[in-house]
Amino acid sequence: ALDHQLDNILAEGLENRFKRHREMAEVVRDWARKNFALFADERYLSNTLTCITNTREIDVAVLNKELGARGFQISNGYGQQKDKTFRIAHMADCTLDDIKALLGNIDDILGL
Repeated sequence: ALDHQLDNILAEGLENRFKRHREMAEVVRDWARKNFALFADERYLSNTLTCITNTREIDVAVLNKELGARGFQISNGYGQQKDKTFRIAHMADCTLDDIKALLGNIDDILGL
């Protein structure tokens, strides 16, 4: 599996892969700033995952259940941040279209 994935990465090209991750991260960050808030300090944002502060106090488990019915999934925060944050990954084989579809479904579910 690792060998197969490394072949995919090399076929895509490292710079192209990094660029794709960065583009997806920027879309998620912009959406989070508009609808919630970013959890991390802007100086330390990741291009592979965004942690979002749950400023609307939504029930992340209910959101995730509805997303699951639509073929999507996000993750809640860890420990004391479990209901105060949620995380959206934008890495690996995920595409910009995948991210836009996920965010569109979240918007639809939450009525944003």
